[in-house]
Amino acid sequence: MSSGLSWTEDKERLAEILSREEYAHQQGEQGSWLNQLLEPLFRALSRMFELGELPSGTASTVSTIILVLFVMGLLLFLYWLSRRIVREQRIRQPFLAKGEKIRTYTDYLQEARERGHKKEWREGERSLFLALLVYLQKRAWIRVEPWKTNWEYAEEIQLNQPWAVDLFRSHARIFEQVWYGQGAVSEGQFWDRLKHLEMFCREEGLDG
Repeated sequence: MSSGLSWTEDKERLAEILSREEYAHQQGEQGSWLNQLLEPLFRALSRMFELGELPSGTASTVSTIILVLFVMGLLLFLYWLSRRIVREQRIRQPFLAKGEKIRTYTDYLQEARERGHKKEWREGERSLFLALLVYLQKRAWIRVEPWKTNWEYAEEIQLNQPWAVDLFRSHARIFEQVWYGQGAVSEGQFWDRLKHLEMFCREEGLDG
């Protein structure tokens, strides 16, 4: 009988030990491979530079910081890489021919209409996008440069006329899909975009 009580007491005591906060903390530290990797390194550095005994949670804190910095660095790298890919695409397939003289936005709108009638959709989308870029430059919202990406144009518009960013991104997205990605063009949507852009320019009251 006494042995049964002893076994029960031991089990309860073990459960109490396992539930203690310091034990759970130690288990969490042991469960992290990064902590296990960093802890001996910090101990060695501490002895080398006579820093004294480091707190037991040092590896856990530093490992969290390292992980956060790694994720931030990865996101920045992916952002930089995506911009570089787009820039290289623009170099390989420039939508402005070398030495091409930029005309008025009304010229490009007329050219887009002519391209549409000939069912030259890819060239028509180029004319539409150039019309928008030249118009935005005439309003002094951007400065057109052959080397600029659409992200850079969007940033300029955001600074000068934030309400026009959505319009620009909508046209830029379609243009990139068609010009760089060889995406299909919907005839109906092409004419809708042309009419919408003509109306936008007319409503702003700026001559070509």
